[in-house]
Amino acid sequence: MIWKRKIYLSLTGLFMLFASYGQQNNWTLEECINYAWQNNLTVRSSELNKLNSEISLKESKFALLPSLSAGGNVGKSFGRTIDPVTNGFISTSFVSSGVSASTSVTLFNGGALRNSIKRNELNLDASEFDLQKAKNDIGVTVATNFLNVLLGREQLKNAQFQLESSQAQLERTKKLVNAGSLPMTSQLDLESQVATNEVSVVNAENSLRAASLNLKQAMQMPADESLEVVAPEVSVDQLGFISQSPSEIYNIAMGVQPEIQSAELGVKTSEIGVDIAKSAFLPSLSLRGSVSTNHSGRARQLIGTQDVTVPAKNIGFVEGTNQSVFSNPSQQTIPVYAENYGVFNQYDDNLGQSVSINLSVPIFSKYSNSANLQRAQITKQRAEITSMNTRNQLRQSIESAYNSALAALNTYNATLKRVTALEESFRATEQRFNVGDVNNLDYQIASNNLFSARADLIRNKYEYIFRTKILDFYLGNPITLQ
Repeated sequence: MIWKRKIYLSLTGLFMLFASYGQQNNWTLEECINYAWQNNLTVRSSELNKLNSEISLKESKFALLPSLSAGGNVGKSFGRTIDPVTNGFISTSFVSSGVSASTSVTLFNGGALRNSIKRNELNLDASEFDLQKAKNDIGVTVATNFLNVLLGREQLKNAQFQLESSQAQLERTKKLVNAGSLPMTSQLDLESQVATNEVSVVNAENSLRAASLNLKQAMQMPADESLEVVAPEVSVDQLGFISQSPSEIYNIAMGVQPEIQSAELGVKTSEIGVDIAKSAFLPSLSLRGSVSTNHSGRARQLIGTQDVTVPAKNIGFVEGTNQSVFSNPSQQTIPVYAENYGVFNQYDDNLGQSVSINLSVPIFSKYSNSANLQRAQITKQRAEITSMNTRNQLRQSIESAYNSALAALNTYNATLKRVTALEESFRATEQRFNVGDVNNLDYQIASNNLFSARADLIRNKYEYIFRTKILDFYLGNPITLQ
């Protein structure tokens, strides 16, 4: 009953976990990434690759142990055949059986078994790094889409604010037109501006909906499920800028990024592969032992001998007289057999054992050993190229991310100054428009310029946040908005 209770509690906990995901409406970035890790097929495939590496390692370790096999047979023979016990020909049917067992162990094979264990240990470590790499890739993808959702939300708020401002100005203008203070063209211009802003709101809603869908797809979440993301307020001043140079970031990333460590293990694995290929040129030594026995239905068990007297026999006649001639009585020793010779008694009597040491010296392998060695050496060279290429890609990615982050910061600061200036300009224009000193066209231009600048500021802000988080990620820190 205890194991049933454990299963029940486990299933209940699992159900509550999934239920919490299903009922959750507000998602942080970390929760989105964790959900993606649990459902992403690439991550699950990497987990299976790791499990396969664990099995291969266990298999290579067990290869050092002796092998053991056993077998048996039973059958009935007809006609002229060989008795398996006496090895003599007989012509009567009989039942026979046999059992056997054998074991063997490799004593020396050029270090191939030990090297296989080392290689599989490295493969297991590499599969762990590959799993981390898969999770990192998913995390970056989810973070990118998460920030796009936040960006879309801010742009929608900006568009709605612009629309509300235009609608308020339109209501004010209608009153002035009705009072005769402004011409009807001012009202028509503002109605056109309101319609334009409504289109901007619709476009922003569509962009936000598309960004949300992309995030759900990155998380492997069905599109019809509710997903409302939340994030702490992150300011550019709070983030600052990475103090390390690109080369310093690269040196740190070399020790923490899993793809680099996986590539380095690939080189070490290929080096061991060369050693394994070389072991095929060395002699191998193995020890083998076996035990077997059998029984035959025609077998008889000798239990002793018996002396018997052979009486005189008529062996002929004397020629001429026809007088009978008799042989002299004699003593003769004959074998005595048991009435029943059981199967297990025969197994015990016919038991045989053997032990052998086998030496195999490779002399000519029809070029296969040389070809395998050359392939292993090529694999090593490819692993070295892959490792160098991975380093170069990491260095280039860090340099590009650094330049992008620096450009995003400069662009943000410049846009922030532009927004500040346009806000003051729009405030002054709005005041003059309300008293009739500025026409409707100038007001719309000032409003559109401010709206566009604010949209650029929001976009540049999240661009800088993303680039900064990427650089932080290269330093080995988890992707978070905290």
